[in-house]
Amino acid sequence: MYADAHCHLGSRQYDNDREDVINRMLEAGVGHAILICCSRHDLLESVKLREQNPGFKLALSIHPQDLEDDYSGERLQQLQRDIEEYRPDMIGETGLDYYSHPHTKTQQIHFFISQLELAMKYDLPVNIHSRKASKDTLDILKEHPCHGIIHSYSGSVEMARLYMKEGYYISLGASVLFPNARRPRQVAAALPLDRLLIETDSPYQSPVLDHRHEPADIVNIYEEISRIRNMKMKELETAVEENFLKVFAG
Repeated sequence: MYADAHCHLGSRQYDNDREDVINRMLEAGVGHAILICCSRHDLLESVKLREQNPGFKLALSIHPQDLEDDYSGERLQQLQRDIEEYRPDMIGETGLDYYSHPHTKTQQIHFFISQLELAMKYDLPVNIHSRKASKDTLDILKEHPCHGIIHSYSGSVEMARLYMKEGYYISLGASVLFPNARRPRQVAAALPLDRLLIETDSPYQSPVLDHRHEPADIVNIYEEISRIRNMKMKELETAVEENFLKVFAG
């Protein structure tokens, strides 16, 4: 069974055909997925999907790119209320994005730490977004001991080892399919099998121009990583599924 460690099935991009997307996903053998919810709309849609699909996990957070206009304490209070009401399986995606939003760095750090503290309070794993912020991300994770997933990893093999040392799994996405993706392929080859996860980040990060990404597409990513690692697909499927389940086993 395939596992998608990061997708946005509650996204408005799927509002017109969400049932068809899920049917294609299940038919392709994708039975496990983490549904990332960074908005009220995504949350309410994903809560229903988790109820209908026992292999789906719910992740709830305030995204680091969403602090332009409102970075009030009320947002964190609402997040805590939502955690208590909807009982997510994970906090995420949370983290730092200095690539697209360097101007909100101070707010991002505050919200990141606050969400890690909520994860610690409710004993939940975390799903980490980090772009051009590896050092700050790692330093904060060292100070706030949680466990979970580094989402859509694009850093070096050396940095991946430092994250793993702090108890994190490394999730690779469609970047391994891009023609000039030297670094993601290096990481895919070097990661210990027991720390590897795979994701689509759908509907985002589509490797095909003008194609809306969806969880069923993860089969292509598995096939490429299988080729890079020179291992059988079934072996890779089994290992990644085991890793996925371990994230939520504590």
